[in-house]
Amino acid sequence: GYAANVGIIPALVVKGDAVFSDALNHACLIDGIRLSRAELHVVPHADLAALAQALQASTARRKLVVTDAVFSMDGNVANVPALMALCERFDAWLMIDDAHGFGVLGEHGEGTLSYHGMAGREGVAPAWQGRMDRLIYMATLGKAAGAAGAFVAGEPSMVEWVLQKARTYMFATATPAMIAEALRASVRVMQEEGGRRDHLRALQARLREGVAKAGLPWQLMPSDTAIQPLIIGRNEDALAVMAKLDAQGVWVPAIRPPTVPEGTARLRISLSAAHTLEQVDQLCRALAQAVV
Repeated sequence: GYAANVGIIPALVVKGDAVFSDALNHACLIDGIRLSRAELHVVPHADLAALAQALQASTARRKLVVTDAVFSMDGNVANVPALMALCERFDAWLMIDDAHGFGVLGEHGEGTLSYHGMAGREGVAPAWQGRMDRLIYMATLGKAAGAAGAFVAGEPSMVEWVLQKARTYMFATATPAMIAEALRASVRVMQEEGGRRDHLRALQARLREGVAKAGLPWQLMPSDTAIQPLIIGRNEDALAVMAKLDAQGVWVPAIRPPTVPEGTARLRISLSAAHTLEQVDQLCRALAQAVV
């Protein structure tokens, strides 16, 4: 996924173009933008008004809006329909990185576009037909798909352009056949075994219920995804809570600045369909013990 974004963005924009990047975008998007040498505009997180203002003021010949679809440290989902509407209004491209949505969100695991009702297994929703050519959809194959690699999807000529211009694709070794076949199996599981996503949603609900009942001094951030951040605050406190959980046999990493803003050190709880309800209960009990 990292190599894909580092290749895709410089293939699409160059010096003289402009990129509008959400302040909380993943490092691979940031590095891809830097390599492109396009003019960078960092937009406050999820601030549509600020993005509209920046797009309107730009005189660049080509404009690209870049965002995580699911933000990796907050777990919130980007407002892709609103972003698409702004890109239509100001004649910009929209690139979304659906690393944490593909395989998890949507009726059949299609990702963030399905989550928003824009497109899915049956195709593009009627309201969005004829409007998707400006979308560049990227997702990794190393998270929900359980293998390795990434892909880019969109308007055919754009995809062909990326194939011919992305250096991280052109000069990389081809995906091994075993990985490719494993991915074919992963896609079938995503489409046919929706019970895994149902279980994941049950885990999310159990966690939020358990944290609320435990009366913790910390708050879970709003999130409809597998990423459930528990805001601790100070770096030292986050590390201390992580150590107390570890001592009880529960591993949850503490995330601190500069990865997240100052004063928002957190435990990044990442749920998986492989977890059980009992394990979530164990985590909640361990958190309650960590307060003492």
